[in-house]
Order: sequence, then structure tokens, then C-alpha cells
Amino acid sequence: GLWGLVNNAGVSTFGEVEFASLDNYKKVAEINLWGTVRVTKAFLPLIRRAKGHVVNITSMLGRMASPSRSCYCISKFGVAAFSDCLRQEMYRWGVRVILIEPSNFVAA
Repeated sequence: GLWGLVNNAGVSTFGEVEFASLDNYKKVAEINLWGTVRVTKAFLPLIRRAKGHVVNITSMLGRMASPSRSCYCISKFGVAAFSDCLRQEMYRWGVRVILIEPSNFVAA
């Protein structure tokens, strides 16, 4: 089995909703959200067999919205929801699902 998986992919774009293209939304979601889902699903049988851990890195922007960051926020909200669902489903198998939501390091 595999004892631990860390999903830490993250790209971002800036732009107000009115001016952000659908392609920007799709590109950010493809990496941040769907990449996390794909990698987790690929390795979950091994993680479950080892009663391991899945660690997903999101952002504080995965719980609260921020102007000009909608592409990023949507993708990280999705990862947070995915992690919450996965945590409940994996509990019976002894698999821990951990969500880490760092703050904004750019502004620090």
C-alpha cells in the first residue's frame, strides 16, 4: 500500500468575474480541483489498504471569497468540499483525510 498522499497543486489567476475568461476558470480548475480528484482516485485503493492519510492543501480562499480571485476561490472551495466528502467516506476504512488551509503568504 501507500501510506500518504499530499495534493499540493495550485495555480492562480487574477481578474474580476466580468473580465475573467471561461478558459481561465477551466485552466485553474483543471489543475487545482480536477488534478486533486484524479490523483486521489488513482491512489486511493493503495491508501485504503494501508489505512493511510490523504493531505490536501487548499487555501484560506477555499473557505472565504476574495475580489478578483474567483477562479482560484472556486477551485479551492471545490477541493475543500471534496476533502470533506472524502473524509466522511474514508472514516470507516481508517483513512485520515486532512485539509490544510494556509493563509496568504503573498501579502505577508
